[in-house]
Amino acid sequence: MNIISACTRDCYDGCSLITRVRNGVIVGIDGNKSHLITQGIICPRLKLFIKNVLSEKRLRTPLRITGKRGTGSFEIISWDTALHEITDRIKETMRKYSSSAVALYDTGGNNGLLSRNFPLRFINSINGSVADDTICSAAGGAALDYTFGSSYGYPAEHIPNAKLIVLWGVNSKWTNMHGAMLVQKAKKKGASIWIIDPIRTATAEMGRHLQIKPGTDAALALTMINHLIENRMHDEEFISRYMLGFENLVEIARKYDIHRSSEITGLDANDIVELATEFITLRPCVIHIGMGLQRQRNGGEMVRAISLIPSIVGQHRGFIYSNDANDFDMDYLTAAHLRTLPENKFNPLELPRLLKEKRIRLLIVINSNPLVTLPNQNAVRNALRESEVFIVTHDLFMTDTVDYSDIVIPATSLFEHFDIVLSNFHDYLNLNEPAISRVGESKSNVDFFKALARTFGLGNKELFEKEGSIVAHLLKTSKRVEADFISLRRRGFAKMAPLPLDNYQTPSGMIEIYSERAFKDGLSAVPDHVPVRGTEPYQLLSPCTLEMNHSSYHHLTPNISPKVLINPDDAAILGINDGTKITLENQQGSIILPAEVTDRVPQGVVVSHTGFWPKLSNGKNINFLTSDYAQRYGSGSAYQSTFVRIIP
Repeated sequence: MNIISACTRDCYDGCSLITRVRNGVIVGIDGNKSHLITQGIICPRLKLFIKNVLSEKRLRTPLRITGKRGTGSFEIISWDTALHEITDRIKETMRKYSSSAVALYDTGGNNGLLSRNFPLRFINSINGSVADDTICSAAGGAALDYTFGSSYGYPAEHIPNAKLIVLWGVNSKWTNMHGAMLVQKAKKKGASIWIIDPIRTATAEMGRHLQIKPGTDAALALTMINHLIENRMHDEEFISRYMLGFENLVEIARKYDIHRSSEITGLDANDIVELATEFITLRPCVIHIGMGLQRQRNGGEMVRAISLIPSIVGQHRGFIYSNDANDFDMDYLTAAHLRTLPENKFNPLELPRLLKEKRIRLLIVINSNPLVTLPNQNAVRNALRESEVFIVTHDLFMTDTVDYSDIVIPATSLFEHFDIVLSNFHDYLNLNEPAISRVGESKSNVDFFKALARTFGLGNKELFEKEGSIVAHLLKTSKRVEADFISLRRRGFAKMAPLPLDNYQTPSGMIEIYSERAFKDGLSAVPDHVPVRGTEPYQLLSPCTLEMNHSSYHHLTPNISPKVLINPDDAAILGINDGTKITLENQQGSIILPAEVTDRVPQGVVVSHTGFWPKLSNGKNINFLTSDYAQRYGSGSAYQSTFVRIIP
């Protein structure tokens, strides 16, 4: 029997899948060949996860802590006991403190629309707090919103017809493999491919690689814009019709001539000129702006500057950042009308402070593993140890976060529940049907919060609405989705009507180079290069691995372990060889890791991949060092603006 599925992981590709089931067991899984993006191919991470759906490591029953936090000591309890204990603690918290002291922590490890949003119906009904989306892409999203009024851009399915493709700060082969496949199609047609990245990644092999100094991307973008303007290669008619504040940009960009930019970025002047010129000679063009790029202190400035390059030469929205715009009735999906007090969001980056100030007294964690993924882990863990916060975690496996929880609830995998899934890369809505029976006593996010609402004694019908009814309503009221519920279930995915690239949702209706909103929010009215400097000599970058999707798969990948990539010249100065164990440290903490000497990273930069669970890595991971700085753009994270010293 073949079941239509959809990957719900936090990934660009949003794959439509065909799950093959025999006698209630998954025997194989394929990409949906009729899906324009998936094309019958799936990533190695998903293949790995399939083998572990029925793993003995799966959580199968609710648990209650019996020892100290972090020790992993629990006892089995019934669902009825778990629900009543959670309910009692929520009611006590609301009575003694406030409803806002009850907080839902969700950072998108499960991107199913129902899995992420249905729990908000319960939280809204009790006026609880919700984690804001600041960890992943907030700064870049805010930057594009100031400039274009939204973050959607170049349609993914048009990539094969592009003549110039710039992969700017994105390792497509690891994090967007189907996007990389589309780029390869364009390359076979003669497209020029450039990769701008401080690290010589696997993606760098796809074209011309510019190994830029991290954090200097805005300077490069402004230099290219200046070169185009000085040589009268900009599109004056387009700029006059669609752009606001061009004169202000001219003044800013004039500061960045080719020679100065070469010094700032570490790039060859001829390469900068050649790339800038190709934006004129090769049309259409597209820049894929990576989400990792904007996790710098100056990330918002970089995205604003980069996104303007195609506009300067007369192309509407010639970038890809997050193409997840939809017209679904989100207030209906989250039952926002049930809230009787103003919405209260908190920044996950500030969790240690919020715990110390006792503003959060009860934390429900879903779709997340904060004790692996949050920066400045020493602060996070110390705050949890010292706080009286009551923690409930809903997960499939015994994560680091589970070890710190008071009550643990077993969750379903994507193969065990119904959902619909959007992508932040392409314009297709995917359907996910349950393929197998639920493992043990696990419940989906939807069923967990339905059970909690029932135990709580809430009677609002929205808290118990069937999933099919919700999806049918969303499709019926959507003008973008070209399908009803019946046709979606038949095909497994539905095309969403393309959004107009020449429509800008800014106050002026134009591309706002000069943004009055940004200025009023305390930001620069026009994007500029803002240098990022640290008090320690080496900048630490912590991108994702190929094998893991953030922290999702470390326990399933025993053959990989963390290490530090260091440039040969830096290694020679410090007397470091391959395999030498070195200490990285800063004011956040320290960690000892083996070194790999490689010219894949530039001088002054070290790289250690993220996602490793501390409990499986001698008690620490790289996030014991990363900065918890919150950017001014969208209060976004700045993991990559972390600086360390090295002790051989």
